Amino acid sequence: MPWPAQAPPAPRAATVTRTAAPATPSVQRSGTTPVTAPATASPPADAESPTQLDELARRLVTPLSRLLRAELRADRERVGRLRDHGR
Repeated sequence: MPWPAQAPPAPRAATVTRTAAPATPSVQRSGTTPVTAPATASPPADAESPTQLDELARRLVTPLSRLLRAELRADRERVGRLRDHGR
């Protein structure tokens, strides 16, 4: 039985030679001046008094602890352990 004729080999693709990118990129500047912050900017966050920080911490403890407990509960349910059993 004669072998079927093979298809002629596909022509080779032309090789592409790439040159390296220029060492220094070109930068274009617009004719506008940069916008500065207004003079009535709020003071930095660290300028709050210790009593204000304590009040903020007390207000945030309850919601954050509630979120943390819910996340821990969801992790336990995902793993299949609904209780810690003393751990």
